[in-house]
Amino acid sequence: MIYKQTVKIKNRNIEDIIDSFHRKDFIKFLISFQPVKIIKWNGIENDLNAHLKFWLFKWHSFIVIHKNYKRTDESLSFVDKGITLPLGITEWNHLHEVRYSNSKIIIRDNIQFKHRFHFFEIILYPILISPIIMRKFLYKIYFKKK
Repeated sequence: MIYKQTVKIKNRNIEDIIDSFHRKDFIKFLISFQPVKIIKWNGIENDLNAHLKFWLFKWHSFIVIHKNYKRTDESLSFVDKGITLPLGITEWNHLHEVRYSNSKIIIRDNIQFKHRFHFFEIILYPILISPIIMRKFLYKIYFKKK
């Protein structure tokens, strides 16, 4: 299954937004309204891991490794690639992109995941995508208060 989302942020400095993606307090803010806890978070550069646990009838581990890290003065991109996945998910790739364009900052989240049974992919889709959909509002709230 695939989900793509774009959020536009106005009147912010691209450097501040890029730096936020490197900070644990930003990640904590994004998950603060969800039954998710950070077990380990080393950053987003290549080969660094993030270990989260989320509650869905019990605690499930979700471990990703960061890949394809690219940073310039006006952009950032990296991929969360699943290495320990819950609920029978066999593949998880979450591309994060931040770039400056037409006096706005564009934040893109592109997610692709697979489950060993397509039926469960369909059932899990809203559960796995809803935290990303929340970012449409959370990004704006976070960067407005900064």
